Amino acid sequence: MTLTTVSLVVYAAALLKLFGLLARDELWLRLLLLASTVLYQVYYLIVADAPLWDAFVTNAILGAVNLMMILIVISERTTVGMTKDAMQMFRSFDMLTPGQFRRLLKAGSVETAGGWMRLTNEGEALDRLYFVMSGPIFIGKGDTAAEIAGKMFVGEIAYLKGTPASATVDLGEGSQFVAWDHERLRKLEARWPALRVAMVAQFNTDLMGKVAESMPMNAAKS
Repeated sequence: MTLTTVSLVVYAAALLKLFGLLARDELWLRLLLLASTVLYQVYYLIVADAPLWDAFVTNAILGAVNLMMILIVISERTTVGMTKDAMQMFRSFDMLTPGQFRRLLKAGSVETAGGWMRLTNEGEALDRLYFVMSGPIFIGKGDTAAEIAGKMFVGEIAYLKGTPASATVDLGEGSQFVAWDHERLRKLEARWPALRVAMVAQFNTDLMGKVAESMPMNAAKS
């Protein structure tokens, strides 16, 4: 290999690294840095009579770490590997990234009501947050009652403000829901602050959906 070719390899590697450092998107940054690493590896193998093994090995380790992070970033942004049920539920969490949703789902428990099941009692403290995937859901507050099909949070205001439930919520037999323990969810949000921001946005979207369906406001704020 001529000196000119060797020089081109080095310059191309440096240029890719430069473009990577200029990239604002983390995935593009890492992909360009990985491409730069590959070219530098070629350089370390051909620059001298014998390969520069020390540089090659250390650069290979850095490249492997970068590749692992690329896979993590891709996992955060795609739904690859999600089950059919998880995919269906994810469609209701449009404020969350796939990675955030995976962490949230892992922290909760998916349950099915074996019969008539009460989730909240008006005026009583709550220690769980719920997302009902399928109904029927029966909501009562004072003399007001409503029945809806499903796909809504229950207890989100109580979770955010630490207040008692403002409505009584019951589920009919066969209703499916996800439940999260308050303390476990708060620890998860403390570890991933962006998740809390996304969850608040999701709560707001859920509330707007309830209003759009003309559900009584007081019942919506259980």
